[in-house]
Amino acid sequence: MSSISTQPSALSSQPTVNVADRLATIAQRQPDAVAVAVPGRGDVSGQNSYSTCTFAELDRDASALARGLVEMGVQPGTRLVLLVRPGCEFVKLVFALLRSGATTVLIDPGMGRKHLVKCLAAVEPEGFVAISSAQAVRTVLRRRFSRCKLNVTVGRRWFWGGKTYEQLLQLGRKSTASLPTTCADDAAAIIYTSGSTGPPKGVLYTHEMFDTQVAEIGGHYDIRPGGFDLACFPLFGLFNSAMGVTTVFPDMDFSRPASADPTKLLAAANDWHVTQAFASPAVWSKLSQYCETHGEQIPTLRKVFSCGAPVPAKVLKRTLACVSADAEMHTPYGATECLPIATIEAAEVLGETRQRTDGGAGVCVGRKFGTIDWRVIRIIDEPIALIDECEELPEGEIGELIVRGPQVSPKYNDVSAVGNDSCTDVEFASNTSRSSLPTALTHNAIAKIPDGNTLWHRMGDVGYFDEQGRFWYCG
Repeated sequence: MSSISTQPSALSSQPTVNVADRLATIAQRQPDAVAVAVPGRGDVSGQNSYSTCTFAELDRDASALARGLVEMGVQPGTRLVLLVRPGCEFVKLVFALLRSGATTVLIDPGMGRKHLVKCLAAVEPEGFVAISSAQAVRTVLRRRFSRCKLNVTVGRRWFWGGKTYEQLLQLGRKSTASLPTTCADDAAAIIYTSGSTGPPKGVLYTHEMFDTQVAEIGGHYDIRPGGFDLACFPLFGLFNSAMGVTTVFPDMDFSRPASADPTKLLAAANDWHVTQAFASPAVWSKLSQYCETHGEQIPTLRKVFSCGAPVPAKVLKRTLACVSADAEMHTPYGATECLPIATIEAAEVLGETRQRTDGGAGVCVGRKFGTIDWRVIRIIDEPIALIDECEELPEGEIGELIVRGPQVSPKYNDVSAVGNDSCTDVEFASNTSRSSLPTALTHNAIAKIPDGNTLWHRMGDVGYFDEQGRFWYCG
């Protein structure tokens, strides 16, 4: 079984991989194209205004910020929490952290304050790259975050020290520091699950995982440079920039997508003539309902993506009615631990699988991506030590789905499972020692199945394969 490296990899025999290299290529090809657009307050005429950065600026500043981080003392494997609002600075910092070799800790603020604080304490970061309010919380809980010596404030810095974003940028611009080389198995990020199906767990992402995700999403859906994406998922700013697509962040609370104002989504979409959009089913339901009621359209939108859950047929129909006549609507299937796994298009759902779903056949999530291997095995509640202990089931028989591939996480973070719901945030952060936290050993034992030098991930989803090789989710 391969190990995950957090050390410099210059002498490694593994291939050199960093998804940020894709940005450098894009910046050379289309330097003056807008990479990121963020809505502002509007001008005196009432028109929407936007803050923007080009691909050349994004690439240049990401490298400067990365060198600034190295000058501060960031090394390959340094764990840094990123808590910054979606926008130009967010995307620049994501690429900077990747180039610096740091392990970026990404967490969904929508999981709630209690889980948020517990997850951040559990990962034992060495610094925060964060907005002022997050730095203030870290300072209040400084006993728990005593290792956080590498701090960068995006916004106004008060009494907690460290660098500001602008100071980091200027430091990097003056620096001649070399940036580390990263390889396929090097740690790139720890991304926490939402906690909706159990305790939040820190999923280790390697550089190969990010690079594979970009390659698979771009290749399968034929996403080409020059498009414009309405990004209702902040991390898609990373994928878009690596594919040469302009990221348009709408004015919304990304931690509460269902609360998004459809008029603001429409404004961003039509101001930039977006050609694609990633959003949750809740967003598409609300936006399509508004468009239907008010006769609104997004005529340039040709690639519609809904992520996070199956989309009801009525929402598929409503959404397709308010976009380009030749648009496609896709629903990728996956999880934080492995994405993407499979995909299905709305025409297939509305034309065939919907009827079978209504008849009790389950929900078809579609066909797998090319880099994914998958099997349905007989359901076993206990950990599975080796793949030989599994019984693979034939077509049509219900069992548990397992997957493997380069976009599948190799493990949960060593100190990542969060529990102890009986105590308050401050009590947890101040008094809980590392030794008393649940470790990831149990979660890895349950979720991973060794198979030679590879690992299978147990999805925990029950279903079956049909005669066309599609997976049907049953629970």
